[in-house]
Amino acid sequence: MKEEDFENYTDPILEECYRIKEELSAQFNSVEELSAYMRKVQEECRRKGMKVVSYYVPPEKRKEKGRGK
Repeated sequence: MKEEDFENYTDPILEECYRIKEELSAQFNSVEELSAYMRKVQEECRRKGMKVVSYYVPPEKRKEKGRGK
């Protein structure tokens, strides 16, 4: 049975996430700037007809759909 080498193991998916995080950190000075950029990109995708995941809306702020209210 092969022994696992945990000291030298790298996960390619995590490495990609770390690389993207570094790029975004270099591009934006704050979380607010990053959030504004991501909202802009999301809106552009929505205008092109792409489906996007909505952000969380607390139940007390949700509008009921299809109930005539």
